[in-house]
Amino acid sequence: MIHLLVLGIRFILFILLMNAQRFYPVLATLALGLLTSCDKSSTESVRPESESTYTRLVVSDKTSSAVTFLDPAKNEQSAFQASFGGSTVYPSATGRWAVVVNSANSMVEFFDTGIERHDNHVHIKGTPKWGTTRSAGPSPSHVYSSHNQISIFNDGNASISYVQEGQLHTLPAPGTIATGTAHHGAMVLFDNGNYAVTHKNNSVSGALPEQVKIVNAQGAVVHAPALATKGIHGDAADGQQALFGTVDGVLVVRQTGEQRLIPYPAGSGTNWLSSIYYAKKARTFLGSRNNYGIFRIDPAANTMTQMGSTTKFVRVALDEEGESVLVLDEDGTLSSYDAATGTRQASRSLVGLLDVKAAMPYLVASRQYVYVSNAPAGKVHMLRKADLTDRQTFVIAGEPSRLALVGADVDEESGH
Repeated sequence: MIHLLVLGIRFILFILLMNAQRFYPVLATLALGLLTSCDKSSTESVRPESESTYTRLVVSDKTSSAVTFLDPAKNEQSAFQASFGGSTVYPSATGRWAVVVNSANSMVEFFDTGIERHDNHVHIKGTPKWGTTRSAGPSPSHVYSSHNQISIFNDGNASISYVQEGQLHTLPAPGTIATGTAHHGAMVLFDNGNYAVTHKNNSVSGALPEQVKIVNAQGAVVHAPALATKGIHGDAADGQQALFGTVDGVLVVRQTGEQRLIPYPAGSGTNWLSSIYYAKKARTFLGSRNNYGIFRIDPAANTMTQMGSTTKFVRVALDEEGESVLVLDEDGTLSSYDAATGTRQASRSLVGLLDVKAAMPYLVASRQYVYVSNAPAGKVHMLRKADLTDRQTFVIAGEPSRLALVGADVDEESGH
């Protein structure tokens, strides 16, 4: 029917054009332009709303060893098995790999998406599969990925396991750096190749460390701890400096060795930030703690500013680019904020879509979409990032819980 209508319009324009050419040259030009435009619009197609072609999700099951590899654009899934159930998953910095961590069984495995990003396009490197490398450091708890290297802090002996992404199909095990006494710790890798790593001096009882030192790739101390706190948890870095959440303030550690504390805002009482994030695109540090709030941290100004008014939340996450902050409140309200300014971008209730208390959902986000896990219902919900409205729901066998956004948020593949 549409095709016949287009043909009819084109015939009328043709008759007008023939008559107009005798008497009205200007009208002839206009009619010809309309005819061309009509022809162009009838042949061009508008791309339907869709996730980027090479964006992928790795989804781990809440209890079983099932790992699902999801292609949202094609709505296709592939099933894989990790060594143990209930693992956490993290993306590598390049997006090619997912790091699958099972702390209870002291096992870290590496899943290859086969998608290697190069700026605005990808190269396909084989099919999705497990890597050769396995890390068996005791009680792995913290993963940090940068400079094409994946580093893991092992609580059981305070060691750092590290491996280059390019070696994950060749090395049976990662390298290891010994750093000190066992504790629940963390580390970051600086641009100069040294690590800022937590240190337990036993001045405070419990598993949390009190200090941070800088060691080189062999584990030798380059800069000894300069400050002591009453407990450290959570860290993030921009390559030049690392921020650690502590009971006494946010500890700033520069790769050159300097250390200082950013004080908490007046009226904080005993509250402190135990999770720290770095939003890459916004070039902004953030920190959070349930029952306290979410704060933008400015190391240059030595200040912290609360973002929004939420104090009770289930989950805080950054989108893949590091531009937006996603916050899921205990009451089921999901909000997104501009990481650089703290301005709220969108908000909606997820009540009716899932039971937040029962699901305890995890969040990840690409440039266009937000993904929310719903373990009790066996689903992963896809929302439009711009307004958080429903886009699609993926039914996944078992109890899909943890999410890692991997692959590449682009549409083009290079043929070279």
